[in-house]
Amino acid sequence: MVKHVVCRFDELDVGKITPGKIGRSEVIVSKLPSGEVRVVGGRCPHQGAALEHGRISGRTSSDTPNEMEFCNYGETLRCPWHGFEFSLIDGCPVVPGAKNWPMNLRIFDAKVEGNDVVVTL
Repeated sequence: MVKHVVCRFDELDVGKITPGKIGRSEVIVSKLPSGEVRVVGGRCPHQGAALEHGRISGRTSSDTPNEMEFCNYGETLRCPWHGFEFSLIDGCPVVPGAKNWPMNLRIFDAKVEGNDVVVTL
């Protein structure tokens, strides 16, 4: 097992994308509103766009016509090319019925050690 330091914890803010590397592979790192650190593959599973140029935001939700609620702030990653949105919680696309799609973000198990964000492979 090899440890990879992908970035420093003090570089992270909720809603900010921080690029990093695991070996030669690009990843992006973000801090969720819960304080948990999320490290995901740096390329969109749709057509390979560089996710470091994407955006992290939330979503809108509604059960009633003409009423909208903003939710999941800091938990939704939007691809810069086609606007595909993915949950940073589970890596799944954020569209109804997408739980079984093969197009998910690769999420790495990350730990904070001191001030380093570390992925062990």
